[in-house]
Amino acid sequence: MEVSSSMLVAVMFVIILSMGIGHILAAAAAMVDRRRAGQIDRLHVSWMLLLLLWYFNLFWHTLDLLSTEKWSFATFLFIMTGAILLYFATYILIPEQSDVESRDMRAYYFEASSQFFLILAILQAWIMGVDWLLRSGFTSAGIVNLIVLLLALLLAISRAPAVHIGGTVAAWILFLGSMVLRGLGVI
Repeated sequence: MEVSSSMLVAVMFVIILSMGIGHILAAAAAMVDRRRAGQIDRLHVSWMLLLLLWYFNLFWHTLDLLSTEKWSFATFLFIMTGAILLYFATYILIPEQSDVESRDMRAYYFEASSQFFLILAILQAWIMGVDWLLRSGFTSAGIVNLIVLLLALLLAISRAPAVHIGGTVAAWILFLGSMVLRGLGVI
């Protein structure tokens, strides 16, 4: 059986994505479990759900990895960086389950927000780099990624709840809007 380098890259990419998806699903299951007394914060949960959708989006783009014919170790490392960044963002956003019951989740969200959003900004830069690498240039979707990068930087430096609520709404609109535009073939 011959295994292509594209298949190896895709498998490693999916393994890392699966770890992050599992982390989010475990946290969501703990929130759904009514026997636990942990607090639920809508802002925090909103970002958890958005991260889950980002994971699914990256998983879908595994097809792009499979269609790439030539790989170098440096390109492999660059591609893995995105999945690792998303996993790190997930790990920062979701506290250990033993901490959830005793924590104010809104306060935790703001404690973690600087690191979390800085990693998301770096992730957006990575996405633009992947577009350049795999698609040979800046794509129209790169405009959305640039806006999300700037939004993430704003959220990384802000501690104002109103800014974070507005930023969360904007992130959802950008994500869902880009999915619709991609589905229509516009970007």
